[in-house]
Amino acid sequence: MKIGISPCPNDVFIFSGWLLGRTPAPAATFVFEDVETLNGLARAGDLDLVKVSYANVPACTGYTPLSCGGALGRGCGPLLLTGGEDWNPEAEVLVPGARTTANFLLDYWNARQGNKPLKKRFLPFDALYEALKSNPAAQGVVIHEMRFTYAADGLRLVRDLGAEWEAATGNPIPLGALIRRDTDQIPSLTELEGAIRASLDWAWTHEAEALKLCAQYAQDMTPAVMRSHIDLYVNAFSRDLGEDGRAAVDYLLRALDRAPT
Repeated sequence: MKIGISPCPNDVFIFSGWLLGRTPAPAATFVFEDVETLNGLARAGDLDLVKVSYANVPACTGYTPLSCGGALGRGCGPLLLTGGEDWNPEAEVLVPGARTTANFLLDYWNARQGNKPLKKRFLPFDALYEALKSNPAAQGVVIHEMRFTYAADGLRLVRDLGAEWEAATGNPIPLGALIRRDTDQIPSLTELEGAIRASLDWAWTHEAEALKLCAQYAQDMTPAVMRSHIDLYVNAFSRDLGEDGRAAVDYLLRALDRAPT
């Protein structure tokens, strides 16, 4: 079985018990890629279990979402930033992938402002951040740990796109989902969910060991930022979406159906 997750601390933390062999889990090979690469691999059907953007789920035919292991919460959404100058709705906006939830939330916010569609250029999230830091006129949407570092790097907040979503819908923000390929050749949805919950439970009770593994995949991140990343993105929704999480996901998927193409 091939599993695709990102090297970000939240994903590694959730899967640490599995990765380290500390919990019962099916045999698997892990692939570590950025979220937009994982989105593409899922659309191509190349992975058996894969973390994708919720905005990408409808395009992943032949997959079923799990009720655990994803990224959903409050106060954790993508941020629209500039390199320091004022926001210019006529200028190009850098976005970390066409199928990312960040791109959907950017359009959701922009439409609520009554603005015309934005000009966009898609870049990997790390290259996007470097572009913002190097050009005061640049503007773009950042994700992951960048919400903890942008102010110190001299960047300017235009809008917290997750806060816009929460204020408009009252729902938490569905960012990323784990999805399983629909085939009898891999463990069932129930077995995989059990393995992921066991792995996460182990991480919560063996944090020092789990954090040590996370640090191996986040070598460019300070311990404080890594800890903040995990505290924000790994929460009760990671173990089970629950009623509130499922309602948020359903709302987002309906909004995607209504979004212009």
